[in-house]
Amino acid sequence: MLASTVSSVRIAYNTDNHNISFNLLFGEGKDSAIVKNETQRKNFLDAYDIEVYESGIGEEYMKGYRVITNEGPIVIRIDNICMSLNNSNEYEYAIGFALDNDEPEYNDNSNTIPLNIERDGTLWTIPANTGKYYNFDQNPNGIYQWVTKKALEKDYKPTSEEVSLGMEETSENTGLIYLTFMVFHKKKIIAPQVVSRGSGGATRGSGGTTRGSSSQNVPESSAARFGYGNESQSASVKSEFKFVEGTEKYILPIRLRISEKSLESNINCSKTLSGANINTLRKQTMKMPF
Repeated sequence: MLASTVSSVRIAYNTDNHNISFNLLFGEGKDSAIVKNETQRKNFLDAYDIEVYESGIGEEYMKGYRVITNEGPIVIRIDNICMSLNNSNEYEYAIGFALDNDEPEYNDNSNTIPLNIERDGTLWTIPANTGKYYNFDQNPNGIYQWVTKKALEKDYKPTSEEVSLGMEETSENTGLIYLTFMVFHKKKIIAPQVVSRGSGGATRGSGGTTRGSSSQNVPESSAARFGYGNESQSASVKSEFKFVEGTEKYILPIRLRISEKSLESNINCSKTLSGANINTLRKQTMKMPF
C-alpha cells in the first residue's frame, strides 16, 4: 500500500561492516540536442514526487518506489553520500553507480559490467563524504541521454519499423529501471586540515520530506517507458578507487510513471542501443538536391 509521497529517498545499508547511505532524487533534464552545456543540461530545481509503497511486517516487510516523471530527459541526483568502515579511518570511499533498463546479472560482486545485457556506458565511481551532490543523465562513456515517455497501450503490437527504432511493447517490466550500487575505496592521503568556506555544491535537501501520506494525494499518472534519447556526453576520468573485496552489490529497482500533467515530448525513446543508433543516423541523413 502507498505509505507516503516524498521528494527524496534515503537509502541506507551495511555490507561487510561498511555503512553506506545516500539520498536519491529525480528531476527533469534538458534535451542534449538543444542544451550542450553538461551542467545546465543536468540541473533541476524541483524534484519529482516519489511514491513509497510498503508491504508486510517483521521479516516479511518490503518497500518499493515509484517516481512520477514528465516525458523527456530524466536526471538522477545522488546526494549526501556517507560511507565508512566500522572502527577504521584509513580509506577514502566512493560509491559505484550505474543504471540499466533491464535487470542486470553479474558473475560476481566485483564485476562492474553486466553479463546478460548491453549497457550504454560503464559505471561511475562517486566520491563519498564530500558534502556534494552529483547529477547524472547517462552512464560514464555512454552515448545517449536517459529519457522517459508514455508507454504504448497494452494491446498494441509495434510494427517492424517501430521495433527497429527500439519501441517497446508494454509488459509488466515496462517502466522499470535498475540502479546498481557498489563500494570502492583508496588509501587516504593525510593532508593539512583546511577550513571549508563553502558547500562546494552541497544541498540541504529535504532528506525524505513527506508530501502526502494517503492514497487520496496520489498524483494522476500513466505507465511509462524508459530508454535512450539523443546523443550526449558527460565528462569522466579514470578512477583511482578500487572495489572493496568482500562487499556486495545493491541493485535497486525503480518504477517510473508519467504524470498526467506532462507535456508530450518528441524526443525518441529507444529501449535498445541499436534503435537509438538508427534514430540518430536518420536525423543525420539528408536527401541530396537534384
